[in-house]
Amino acid sequence: MAACSVKQTETVPTPSKQLHPWVVYGEESSFADLEPVKDMIASVSVFGNPPREYIDKCHAAGIEVYRAVGGNEESINTPEKIASLVESYVNDCQANGYDGIDLDFEHLSPSVRATYSDFLQKASAALHAAGKKMSHCVGFYPALYADENTQIFYDPAVLENTCDLVRVMCYDMYCAPCIGVKELAHRDDCQGVGPTSNYLWTRECMLYWKERISADKLVMALPAYGNDYKLTGDIAGTQIYAPKPDKAVGELPAPTWLCYEKVNMYLYDHEDGCRHLFYAADARSTECLLQLADELQLPKVGFWHFSSVSPDTWKVTRDWMEK
Repeated sequence: MAACSVKQTETVPTPSKQLHPWVVYGEESSFADLEPVKDMIASVSVFGNPPREYIDKCHAAGIEVYRAVGGNEESINTPEKIASLVESYVNDCQANGYDGIDLDFEHLSPSVRATYSDFLQKASAALHAAGKKMSHCVGFYPALYADENTQIFYDPAVLENTCDLVRVMCYDMYCAPCIGVKELAHRDDCQGVGPTSNYLWTRECMLYWKERISADKLVMALPAYGNDYKLTGDIAGTQIYAPKPDKAVGELPAPTWLCYEKVNMYLYDHEDGCRHLFYAADARSTECLLQLADELQLPKVGFWHFSSVSPDTWKVTRDWMEK
């Protein structure tokens, strides 16, 4: 009788889920803020100037710390400025113990794309030579999906080749504070009234970036704030860093669940005497987006920003990580 061999099927391990939030470090901040959820966090990207003790405590908890930095066209408009900026990044990391730099350059002119690519390549080479990492924040604007020929200031192929992490800002689908501000009307995220994020837009956003950036580098960064609009008179918008309106007159009405957007919406009377509309980013909408991360096989998520994540949202995030 002939022996029958069974081919062994190789199993691919599922990547562990990770959390990569931004932290806005202020006078009242400390590592104690991270303590209850430190086991969930793989890295923080910090705006501000935390003391070395904060960074050391993060490292002791197994958390990498990136220094978040911004800039504009003038920051990189000469080779000398690029060289000086890159040198400052390396020196900052080495002097203060940061594990890397998180670049949050936004809304630059597409005309600087070649210069910006050169800047990314030089920064990446210098940071990696020093044993440090480079992260970059990216968005998803109409220019990226309305016209395939339209370029933005960063080249996805260069991001793929230079970055260790690419943090996709799945928010500012509608940027509420832009409404009624003439100086901001040209921006891609100032095109109307709506939530800062929703399920279908986030899905399109991550599918776009998943085609261009390795999945193990992608961070699906979610909002921990909602868009609030004054509807009486001229419409005006603001962002509320809470899961529900915080200045309602009387009892806050129950929200309406928008089943396609997967967002809670509140229509309420504000203390300013006007009718307001609030699109929430809360535990329920976040839970749906975390399910989307599973569907797209994206194990890294983040929040803008850490201190505005509600206890209920932390709970659904922990449940997601432990699932």
